[in-house]
Amino acid sequence: MAPPREAPRARDYNGSSLSDAVRRVQRSTGGQILGAERVPFDGRDINRVKYMDGRGRVRYMDDPQPGRSAPPRVPRPSDAQEPPRGDNP
Repeated sequence: MAPPREAPRARDYNGSSLSDAVRRVQRSTGGQILGAERVPFDGRDINRVKYMDGRGRVRYMDDPQPGRSAPPRVPRPSDAQEPPRGDNP
């Protein structure tokens, strides 16, 4: 009897996307990859890759998911130009 067939998992796409992010970071920095994970940020998931640069410093690079753009930023009323305060001309 053949083993039961597993249904396709979302992990296959996400894992591929995460591995693509790891490859992009490795190619662009030349550093040693220490780890990678998907983290929620600003209402969406991003790939965060941890690597060691040429000087031995540990750094992070955030790689957005392909095909998912950030939600448009709506300016708040406080973003409008306000006249300078009296103590800051």
